[in-house]
Amino acid sequence: MPHSILTVAVKAELEVVAARQRARQIASLAGLLPRDQARISTAVSELARNIINDSGAGSVAFAVEDALLPQLLVVSIKEPGARRRSEDDTAGVRRLIDQYDISTDAEGGTTIVLQVPLPQDGALLTPAVIEAFSRQLAQLPGHVVLSGVQDQNKELTSTVEALQEKQEELVLLTETLETSNSTVLALNASLDEKAATLELADLRKDEFLAILSHELRGPLSAVGMAAQMLETPSVPPERQAQLAQLISRQVTHMTRVVEDLLDVSRISRGTVLLKKSPVDMREVVQYAIEQHTAGAAAKHHTLDVALPDHACMVSGEAVRLVQVTGNLLANAIRYTPDGGAITVALTRSAGMVELSITDNGIGITKELIPRLFDLYVQAEQSTQRGSSGLGLGLALVKSLLEAHGGSVSAASDGMGHGGTFLVRVPHSAA
Repeated sequence: MPHSILTVAVKAELEVVAARQRARQIASLAGLLPRDQARISTAVSELARNIINDSGAGSVAFAVEDALLPQLLVVSIKEPGARRRSEDDTAGVRRLIDQYDISTDAEGGTTIVLQVPLPQDGALLTPAVIEAFSRQLAQLPGHVVLSGVQDQNKELTSTVEALQEKQEELVLLTETLETSNSTVLALNASLDEKAATLELADLRKDEFLAILSHELRGPLSAVGMAAQMLETPSVPPERQAQLAQLISRQVTHMTRVVEDLLDVSRISRGTVLLKKSPVDMREVVQYAIEQHTAGAAAKHHTLDVALPDHACMVSGEAVRLVQVTGNLLANAIRYTPDGGAITVALTRSAGMVELSITDNGIGITKELIPRLFDLYVQAEQSTQRGSSGLGLGLALVKSLLEAHGGSVSAASDGMGHGGTFLVRVPHSAA
């Protein structure tokens, strides 16, 4: 004889949720395993939803049948109306519940009975236990449906929050990765730039060493040859004098090369020391011109010098300023074809003494001007032009002028249009 536990009226979607929840609760109280609880609650939910969709009202009754062992949990789903249910209508239930039955009453209503055996090793469900089940279920909140929906909403909310948190973590991780990627790209670009700079510096160093070898090998060979000839007793006095002059010229040349190298070494190590005193730049220009007049005359250059009547005083070392002016003037003479014109002008303006040296020589490319005063750059250009010299002059000019608080710049309209070098040194009171 079945012992009734609970009956749930099904009239709306919320009662479907209530029937499903009650089915799971009763299956749990009866000692069924979680997977069996899920099967029963799912079957009840499907059948109760059929009632809502087709008939609009019905009921779900729970009972325990103890006529035989093992005991059975019996769920009866009643659906009034003219529609008759067939096994095809309950195909989904058949996959969940092994024992079920469909019957139709005289008025056309359908009753589907589900039977689930209870565990044999569990305690027998006596009428007293079943009555305790009923009381326990009756004590549950009356808004069981809303409670179930709220529980589901809480689970969904918790899931959404967890997903949101994961999304925020992913966004933060993505931003971190993008930042790291940008840093790596910038580092790679910097490393590529440094590698290119080092490669170019290494190339210029090799070219510089080749030119240095040439600059020293020629004078040394000439000195060695002159020394061997002087050792010959039959050399006439006139020839001895010529050989002595040759040795003197070559020694002077090598001395200049060594001095340039020493200056470069001092500049690289930042040990250039200046003995500053008041210097009139007019005297500096005049002395530099005297040193290079012969070179200009040898190439038939016209040398035009414009010096002001007033003093152009600066604070500096006269020898170094003559070296600066001489280097710029020597470059103008060297890179201007025979019969060229060179203009040297000295002015004073806005607290600065300005010296400009302009020639109508071979000119300077726009690409070369930004690095014209770097070490070894001139060595590269000198090799291409077939001119002699280490190409350290402009780098020395720039460094020495900066040590005086001044600057140097170059301008040219391109190859074949000559060039102008402008030196600016702060004016100083006499």
